[in-house]
Amino acid sequence: MKPADTRQVIVDTTVQPKNVMFPTDAKLIHRARERPVRLAKKTGLNLRQSYVRIGKLALIKHQRYAHAKQFKRANRALRRLKTYLGRTIRDICRRIAGDAELDALFKWPLYQAATVLEQRQHQRGNKIYSLLAHEVECIGKGKAHAPTSSG
Repeated sequence: MKPADTRQVIVDTTVQPKNVMFPTDAKLIHRARERPVRLAKKTGLNLRQSYVRIGKLALIKHQRYAHAKQFKRANRALRRLKTYLGRTIRDICRRIAGDAELDALFKWPLYQAATVLEQRQHQRGNKIYSLLAHEVECIGKGKAHAPTSSG
């Protein structure tokens, strides 16, 4: 192999495994709450409650209950996570009302959080699979541990 052979490399990245979450997953709901809370703390916005500790505890409980096939308890923990997310969204919206600069800063994270909160399992249309890579769309399930996505 000559050095001239490695100067140009062609890579096909149309379909590859990505770090995406199931669109109604508890982890995605938890992350959707974490990101605006982190931004609020960075901008000096005082929230009524951030749900950092109890939100994490609810996520852990959901994962434990789901692993133990205790789905009623898992769904109760998931509802609690959704409640925390909804309360956080409403609290931030109340705090930034009237401030155009903060409104522009929080517009995208709040939109993502609200979309994640409203997503349903058999919903048609756009869903958020990843908060960081919002262009990701699911094109097939693929293997159980490596969902195939297009980004």
